[in-house]
Amino acid sequence: MVRLSQQSHQRRIMIAMAIYVAVFLWVWPLARSTDALWLKAAYALAPVPPLLYVIWLMARRVLAGDELEQRTHLIGLGVAAAAVSIFGIVSGFLAAAHVLSLDWTATALVWIFPLLVVVYSAARAYAARRYGGSACDDVEMSSALRFLYLAVLFAAIAACVYWRKGDADGAGLAAGMAAGMLSCAAFFALRQRLRRRVSGE
Repeated sequence: MVRLSQQSHQRRIMIAMAIYVAVFLWVWPLARSTDALWLKAAYALAPVPPLLYVIWLMARRVLAGDELEQRTHLIGLGVAAAAVSIFGIVSGFLAAAHVLSLDWTATALVWIFPLLVVVYSAARAYAARRYGGSACDDVEMSSALRFLYLAVLFAAIAACVYWRKGDADGAGLAAGMAAGMLSCAAFFALRQRLRRRVSGE
């Protein structure tokens, strides 16, 4: 299996996620306005192919790595699976007790994959710093850029949801995610800058 460079891997993921956001914003809403069941299902599932491509890219990256890289990926995936499972079970119990509305629960289900990717990225970055030593700066910089990219995507979603639908709750949720991603990007960028300064001294 041919191994993609880090830059090529990141570029393909960013393009796929940009396509996902575009489809989610402009194609997926059509599912609510059509009456034909097959067309409604097609519109509703339109954002899935870009996500499947991202999953394939991640699997390819893991399989092409050496044992140490596979170990860091496994740690990241394990932590992400635990976090998403906790999020899912808490949301499920709250929805079953009618504390959360069905609309909120459906929105939470849509965000499970992005949450999985974010937690996986953070956990893998921590594992890479723990085991990798010399790869720390590259991992942290890619993490900062990744979180910045996610912040821009969530901000675009918030703006579109608010302007097109007037949904303040949905826009607030996306804006909160954007703020969280921006904070993570600033954290990783600041830590990388401090490490460079310390190593320079």
